[in-house]
Amino acid sequence: MRLLRTSWRNLWRNRRRTLLAASAIGLGLVALVAMVSFLLGLHETIVRQIAHSSLGHLQLGPADPAGPGRLIPLPASRLLAQVTRTPGVEAASGRLVFSGSIRSSRVPAVQVVQIWGVDPAREAPFSVLARRVVAGGFVVPPPGSRRPGVPERLRQQEGILLGRKLARLLQVELGSRVRLDLGRGRDGETTAGAFVVTGLVETGAASFDRQLVLVELAGLQRLSGVGDRVHEVTLLAAEPAGLPTLVEALRALLPAEVRVRPWWEIRPEIKQMLEITRSWTVFLYVLMLALLSAGILTTLAMVVRERRREFGVQLALGTSRGRLFAGILLESILLALLATGGGLLLSVGVVAFLAGHGIDLSWLIGGFDFAGLFLENVYRGSASPRVFGEPALAVLVGTVLLAVWPAWQAARLRIVDALRAPRGPS
Repeated sequence: MRLLRTSWRNLWRNRRRTLLAASAIGLGLVALVAMVSFLLGLHETIVRQIAHSSLGHLQLGPADPAGPGRLIPLPASRLLAQVTRTPGVEAASGRLVFSGSIRSSRVPAVQVVQIWGVDPAREAPFSVLARRVVAGGFVVPPPGSRRPGVPERLRQQEGILLGRKLARLLQVELGSRVRLDLGRGRDGETTAGAFVVTGLVETGAASFDRQLVLVELAGLQRLSGVGDRVHEVTLLAAEPAGLPTLVEALRALLPAEVRVRPWWEIRPEIKQMLEITRSWTVFLYVLMLALLSAGILTTLAMVVRERRREFGVQLALGTSRGRLFAGILLESILLALLATGGGLLLSVGVVAFLAGHGIDLSWLIGGFDFAGLFLENVYRGSASPRVFGEPALAVLVGTVLLAVWPAWQAARLRIVDALRAPRGPS
């Protein structure tokens, strides 16, 4: 206890030096926490955006993708009711997906598009497109077509959501009519229908803004003649960390005709990209720790060098070299605790900003698509306990370990050489 009190007094004999050393270590900790928060948050953001960029956390599809029409051989309404009751499932949405073409009466060119039939209420939680509508609504019927008393001809009109770039190519706007061609239907004949433009979306990603159109699922089911069937059902997990358990539960629950695939099986290239990102994260983490360690070691070595004369006096007065070593090491522990505490307090504000506001890069490059998925450029940091715990432990332990060498050097000083050293600042 006496050694602890002495070390604490020695630590504050030179307040300026102590505060400078603590500030250097604490600011290094803040930088390390910010980096870990951003890198972990980047991984979480990509997974979250994958889930909300049409892919979901997992998808249900036919066990035989080459089967008739690639349709799930179960009624969609029954399948959706079953999976939404499954613990761990937050949301579910069924889709029809066709490759087809679209044209308008204003231009002769025909545009090749991907056609999605979606239930807008179920699809909105999944799709970033719902938040990118710039005119009209997200897969809504033509205005007035659902009012009581309107002619049947108007009641049967269906709305369509287009990318703004595609709308410019077709020279159409809200209220314009377009013709959608689904290719050959189940009877082998060409299936086509007229739609009214009721929404425009703009993401900044060309594959979305000029190649994707969304219509209401029920209308597309009638037009294509598939009845109560869908090509895929997309699910969101309530807890992404528990996704493997949810996958196994659904595989045990659903019949063999339905295939359950998590996102990393559907898009292995994205999984590979995240693994590469994780390896770079480890590299940057090690590099940052190395730079921080160099700063800590330099700071502690400077402190010991300035106090060589003081250590020589202590040795001349009979202080044992072991006690001198223990005292310097204890001072380093107290300094590390002081720096870590202050650094963590500052880190809370930095992480709160990164997690709450994030870094918006959309002004620089806008949205982009990767492997057919739209990814936004707003990256938020992670606020998990790991963000604070790992860097704080690394700095605390690293500071103490790095102090061993300067303390050992001080304990091995020759008394005569130490007394001849210039007097350091007191």
